[in-house]
Amino acid sequence: MTRLDRLNDRLGLKEFQLKALLEVTKAINNNLDRSGLLHLYKGIINQELGIFRLLLFERSEQWECVLRHGTALDETLPDLDRIASEGSDIRLIGPEAERALSGFDVVVPVFHQDRPLAYLFIGDLDEDEQRMSPSVKHLNFIQTLTNLIVVALENKRLALQALQQERDKREMELAAEMQSMLVPGDLPRTDRFHAAAWYQPHRQVGGDYYDVIQLAPDRLILVIADVSGKGIAAALLMSNFQATLHALVRHSDAPLEDLVRDLNDKVYGNARGERFITLFIGDLDLGTGRMRYVNAGHNPSLLRTENGFEELSSGSIALGMMPKLPFITAGTTTLPSGSLLFNYTDGLVEQEDAHGNAFDMDALRRTIDEMRSSGPEAVNASVIARFEAHRAGLPYLDDIAVLTCAMR
Repeated sequence: MTRLDRLNDRLGLKEFQLKALLEVTKAINNNLDRSGLLHLYKGIINQELGIFRLLLFERSEQWECVLRHGTALDETLPDLDRIASEGSDIRLIGPEAERALSGFDVVVPVFHQDRPLAYLFIGDLDEDEQRMSPSVKHLNFIQTLTNLIVVALENKRLALQALQQERDKREMELAAEMQSMLVPGDLPRTDRFHAAAWYQPHRQVGGDYYDVIQLAPDRLILVIADVSGKGIAAALLMSNFQATLHALVRHSDAPLEDLVRDLNDKVYGNARGERFITLFIGDLDLGTGRMRYVNAGHNPSLLRTENGFEELSSGSIALGMMPKLPFITAGTTTLPSGSLLFNYTDGLVEQEDAHGNAFDMDALRRTIDEMRSSGPEAVNASVIARFEAHRAGLPYLDDIAVLTCAMR
């Protein structure tokens, strides 16, 4: 071959490489999908360069083979993490290589900031042919092309991930807006009764719930509840529970025990035993101060009267744990003038500080004692201040709901 022939070959090769890179760049700019980019890439490597065996592995959450040609399907993957530990240089595959790489000659890594993104394995050596291997002849071009394709695929993956995160964020915002409509803002207030609440979801939405439902001028239903678990699933179950509760208490005059049994049936049917709800529900007569209540596996509500604290714990197991409640006992107590009833979910008292200590119940009782004569809002504000000092900026461990009721 003359010098002129060699120059013409080189010019032809450079022209082909430039055209191929331009074609790939246009495809990327035109937002060709993943399968289209991989098909274009395989065509250049296999049909144009004459490489008849290739494997391309890409890493997102784990290693995945995204392109295979000229080799039988083998469930055995090469040890890519071990290969990554050997560096980011192109290297030959020797005869001692693992079985999964039998028949391959060269490995081309694609790294980004010391992180492996992909590995290309190519094989084209034919011992019966006396010619330069395309893998060797076009190695620099193959590396450039592979980097271009892999980075484009990675960018597509990250773009889809960002889009999904934005969708998830918007869904959470909508769920939070919907939940804010379910949590009562204005609680009933009379010359005998005054209530205030605090709600702090673990994230944007939560599975805690409180309510004060006025059934008659002198009759209130007090509720605080907590779904096991957190997030959207807990919030959906709680929203269903809220609707069921309102329907039952407003359209039935059944005893409190029957109401709780009906609620258990509905929760078990909806959650299929996979989640449960703890509940404190009280039926308060404002005229007499008498209250019947059921505590279904919930933290005992704290009733503070002139005689000290009373823990309201009579009731049953949590709702939804079993198809039928094995037992239920309604408690009875009296809320005299000047008394204060403090209801809360476990997110309040289970919050840990930097040393792993939970929020102290004794501190909670002291706060109620100090502030109860100042009204429910003042009690809640003082509890929140002590809680936040205890938390000291650490993440919330659970949803939190507080319902504080005062009798005048």
